[in-house]
Amino acid sequence: MTPARRAAALLCALTLTVSACGSSEQKEEEESTDLRSQVDVSGDFGKAPEVDFTAPLEVGESASWTTEKGDGDPIGQASTAVLQLTLLDGRTGKKAISTFDKGQTPLQVSLTEQFLPSLAEALVGARAGSRVVVASTPEDAYGAGGSPQIGIKGGDPVVMVADVLATDPTDVLDGPTGDEVEPPAGSPTLVERDGVPTGFEVPAKAKKPTEVQVVPLRAGTGDAVEDPDRVTVNYLGAVWKGEKPFDQSYDKDPTTFSIGLGAVITCWDEGLVGQKEGARVMLVCPPDTAYGNTAQGEDIPARSTLVFVIDVLGVG
Repeated sequence: MTPARRAAALLCALTLTVSACGSSEQKEEEESTDLRSQVDVSGDFGKAPEVDFTAPLEVGESASWTTEKGDGDPIGQASTAVLQLTLLDGRTGKKAISTFDKGQTPLQVSLTEQFLPSLAEALVGARAGSRVVVASTPEDAYGAGGSPQIGIKGGDPVVMVADVLATDPTDVLDGPTGDEVEPPAGSPTLVERDGVPTGFEVPAKAKKPTEVQVVPLRAGTGDAVEDPDRVTVNYLGAVWKGEKPFDQSYDKDPTTFSIGLGAVITCWDEGLVGQKEGARVMLVCPPDTAYGNTAQGEDIPARSTLVFVIDVLGVG
């Protein structure tokens, strides 16, 4: 159980709900000259784009191109990516929806799930830091059913602008690599067996903290975690003064998640920012930064303070 919290649903309007839509083979970039000349995209990466074209836009075959190439990790066919995404109706030229809109957040999308085919195909191979533009046929977007909740009628072509903020790390360490750091007196002590974390010993007189405690145990030297990076970690978690851990990943595959999007508990979202690849860090999480009033099965009662050790193995 990765320490996830229940976040609001992502922009469901950007995810396919009909099975009739199938991806046609997209044009290669050099063959998309005509559409590229008709669709003008400007503005800085990471900011709301300005998109201009003469409507209605005729899209005979879906096409995609990159207006800005990043140098981060590439998106794989089975990757999860974090995007700022703007979608326009090709029939009207009007914006349908955007993650830049007030109250919205970047969109986390898994390419293994049912998603707009033309966009999913265009994203494969794009590197973090890239801006990708897609002009999509109706068949490669919302098909005959359209998407009434965002004003797209059946048979409308769609124009999409995706800023790739992050994706799964491609280079992942086997374990922490940084120098050991002496934790402050009174902190929980990490218990290890053959170098593998197995639990914690909490001093008898130690009081539960009221704020997140970030206790470095090994200092990493790689890239620092930023919001909304994708991060790969190994971890072990226990209830404060609990007899045994409630979960760990050290005898499994490491887990990868997004920072700052509510994919994990608040304690992780806050405590891992700034930690560098190769680091080992202990987080002590008060209830309001963990699961609050909600018990997580029998192992984590409501209002539990939690202790984690986390090895930062990759930052994407």
